[in-house]
Amino acid sequence: MNIKEKILFLRDCGLTQAEIYLRTGISQSSVSKIENDEQFDVSYSKGVSLDLLVKQIRENKTTTAKGMS
Repeated sequence: MNIKEKILFLRDCGLTQAEIYLRTGISQSSVSKIENDEQFDVSYSKGVSLDLLVKQIRENKTTTAKGMS
């Protein structure tokens, strides 16, 4: 997954640009620019935070899906 795909995944999961900022440190304006192909990278530490958030959301979706079976 590239950075745009990660942002779009989080947005599809219902997170707003502001929530992504609060949980990763990637500014709302950068999130918007990434979504619109105007920015293609972020600092290493923010990228790590983004990876961790995507992992957390995926795990929560998996746990929720298992609980419904």
